[in-house]
Amino acid sequence: MEVVIEKLPDIRVAAVRGIGPYTSSVPQTWSQLSLWIAKNNLLSQNSIFFGLRHDSTTTSKNQLRYDAAVSISEEIDSSGIAREIYISGGEFAMYTHQGSYSTLDDAWHKLYWEWLPSSGRTPADHPNIEIYLTDTTFSADTEILTRLLLPLQPI
Repeated sequence: MEVVIEKLPDIRVAAVRGIGPYTSSVPQTWSQLSLWIAKNNLLSQNSIFFGLRHDSTTTSKNQLRYDAAVSISEEIDSSGIAREIYISGGEFAMYTHQGSYSTLDDAWHKLYWEWLPSSGRTPADHPNIEIYLTDTTFSADTEILTRLLLPLQPI
């Protein structure tokens, strides 16, 4: 597992929150955000898409929180379904996963239970971040790239 440590700034995003099992809440949340992006004409070639996983493995599946998010450069009207939030910057353990979204849980497991214990680092109390690097419309499952960012406490 090739993990790099990077320092990133705060990132302003528009986000839609889903609550419940990831298998149902994630697709529904992305559908809502996609419609909101189209309605507000916010998609550009510089758009970055994020998924924020807020909860630990001890959270019940019905209470899992997930934010589907897109980078924004200016303030938005937060009275609709999307709200403006900042993804906290800092140090992150970054791993680029290649493969289907259905295998992301396995990749997170390896990052936490294989890489982290031998790294000498401690996770920060912030959401885990996924950055979606591939347009899945034109890619096979085996070609999908997702960057996993595990927030770390400063040394």
